Amino acid sequence: MDNYAFMVSASKHYLPGLKALLSSIKKYGGNTAIELYVTPDIDEEVFKEDSELALDASNREIVWSVSEGKDPKVEMIIDRFKVFAERGREYDAVCLLDADMFLTANVDLFFDLAKSGFIVAGSNGMIIDFDKTYQEKAGITLGVDNYPYSKVHTTVPLFLGKKDLDWFMYVYDAWIPGGLDDFLLLNIIGILLGKNQKMICMPPYVFTGIHHWQMKPETAVFEKAGLLLSGTEEQVYMVHGKWWEKGWVDDLWPTMLRYFDAEDMGKKCKKRSKKAIDLLKDRFEHYLKGDLE
Repeated sequence: MDNYAFMVSASKHYLPGLKALLSSIKKYGGNTAIELYVTPDIDEEVFKEDSELALDASNREIVWSVSEGKDPKVEMIIDRFKVFAERGREYDAVCLLDADMFLTANVDLFFDLAKSGFIVAGSNGMIIDFDKTYQEKAGITLGVDNYPYSKVHTTVPLFLGKKDLDWFMYVYDAWIPGGLDDFLLLNIIGILLGKNQKMICMPPYVFTGIHHWQMKPETAVFEKAGLLLSGTEEQVYMVHGKWWEKGWVDDLWPTMLRYFDAEDMGKKCKKRSKKAIDLLKDRFEHYLKGDLE
């Protein structure tokens, strides 16, 4: 049997998102283990039977780690790389996730690819020139003054096998306060270590929806025959966002309206985007309630 794990970090503020994520893993995650790395303000009791985050743990291993940093909400952002690099040795392949995500389809294929030596990431939807300024902030050199990078990826998700866990440890060792954030550091160190040479970078609307890609009219998510698809009819495997947070949700539509005005888009585009927002919010709320139908 394949030995895979989802690796998730969370603070107390993210408990609603974590509940939805765990529900979606229960539906789509098969027997994949769950590695939780949490702040001390989350009590393990919340995951037990009849609790707020009760999860049927049959046929699934759940491993619990607690951040011990002086300021865990800040430090765990980078500390998680060390924790998951060490814990990841127990598995054939792992997937790094955030607590404000949920699955919308089975992702075993990406674990299988990671086990065989590939890395699967989600595109950030942009190109960055990792020039000398970036390299100096990271404390490394790529050997050139300019390095325009076409595989800029988000921090999560990342599917990788145990042979690539050195990437996480390098990020942990290289990070310095006031330098590059974890997203940029992962990318530039990935280049240095040659991880991009075996990386499959999925479109942003397939894995994260970053920069509103799952709501923009051209790639807005819709449902067809029970599947969530993008506007280009590619399957959507994950969704990322604070769907439980009223302020975050309420800001989605005004943000999209500014986008429509800037791009001179009409009523049909607005209708498509509004449907996508409503669909994703509804799907999140189903998982939050533990409704797996």
